[in-house]
Amino acid sequence: MEYYYTEPENILVQTGELFLKGSEYDHVVKVLRKRTGEEITVTDGIGNIYLCVISDLKEFKVSCKIQGHQKNLFEPNTRIRLFLSPLKSKERFEFAVEKSVELGVDSIIPVITANTVKKSDFAGKKSERIRKIIIRAMCQSQRCRLPEFYESVTIEKLIDDTQFDLNKIVMYEFSDDRTPVKLSSDTENISLIVGPEGGFDESEIELLIRNGWKAKSLGKRKLRAETAAIISVYELLSKQQ
Repeated sequence: MEYYYTEPENILVQTGELFLKGSEYDHVVKVLRKRTGEEITVTDGIGNIYLCVISDLKEFKVSCKIQGHQKNLFEPNTRIRLFLSPLKSKERFEFAVEKSVELGVDSIIPVITANTVKKSDFAGKKSERIRKIIIRAMCQSQRCRLPEFYESVTIEKLIDDTQFDLNKIVMYEFSDDRTPVKLSSDTENISLIVGPEGGFDESEIELLIRNGWKAKSLGKRKLRAETAAIISVYELLSKQQ
């Protein structure tokens, strides 16, 4: 059973009610044709899960009575901040985002590298589309923390933003290091970067390593960028749990 999403301001804990609006209203009413009296599970994307019964169906709003509350189910302790280069194919990039969210990534930041073919800024409708993909992936996989999607950054901005991060991993096709990642005892958070179709420029890898990033390998087989991102997130999370 998948979850449904509502923004925190639509939850009235004092009266035991919450509301679904916008695309979630469309999904519940027009696609799934839910009716009053049916039970649904709703998350606010900040860790709360509400067991609800639909009490009213009005135009553009589903009203629910809260029957129970749980918190932080199925969320990993390790939080991965994924830096992912935009791909030439919009569909392949969106696929990588969707599957990374399902696996448990905490946030996604597009990073522009020397070999990035499509230097998208993900503003306006592009950003809104990605957010909808993230929400659906979160709900489908029964997650209760909504991953953030940020504006694109350059490698130089990435270096600056992560200078104090303790666990920094770059997946590099010419690395021979397949040893498990050993996290700092001070934090379980990980910054992970996966490059574009053309791979990283050698100067970029040198810059990352000089700034504390560890170059890791996914093996001898050459993988598509979106495949590398998905496998990297899976391996990092599965080995820390």
